Amino acid sequence: MITYLKPKRLGNIFLREIEEADYLDFYSIGSDNEVCKYLNWGPFIKPCEALYTIKEIFNQRPKEDMLPKGYAILMDNHMIGMIDFHSENQKQNSIEIGYFLSRKYWGLGIMHKALTYMVDLAFSLGFDKVYLGSIVDNLRSIHLIESLGFKYEYESVGEDSSNLLHIVKYYSKYKNEE
Repeated sequence: MITYLKPKRLGNIFLREIEEADYLDFYSIGSDNEVCKYLNWGPFIKPCEALYTIKEIFNQRPKEDMLPKGYAILMDNHMIGMIDFHSENQKQNSIEIGYFLSRKYWGLGIMHKALTYMVDLAFSLGFDKVYLGSIVDNLRSIHLIESLGFKYEYESVGEDSSNLLHIVKYYSKYKNEE
């Protein structure tokens, strides 16, 4: 697995590895209850929580599990979201992609563009299967996942940021389906 993601311009957005300097933008996104209600973290209460997350989680990834830090999604030099690889399954040669986006940018096709790139990148890195998961109530995310050609695979129970249990739908796409 690669441990570094090369910067990439995708039209009006720019992807580069998340940096500590992004913490105020990350805090702004991660303190929005509407953004965090479908995630298993947040909302942030103080900016130092965003900085801590970057330093102690994302910056540690290459050392701990051989996954890259993750891409900050930037527009006009500000972080507006994030997309990353996580939950690698070597036995199935698969990887899960996680993502979130500032509410201000929902519905503009930004995450569609970023996910398309990350799925292509995963397959070019040799993975045979890519997973995306979404809490069943997150209809926007499920619509996005299905619009990218992912197929429903299974459901499991997961916790949200309030430690409430939810059904999480998992979708997959195989390299040979492209």
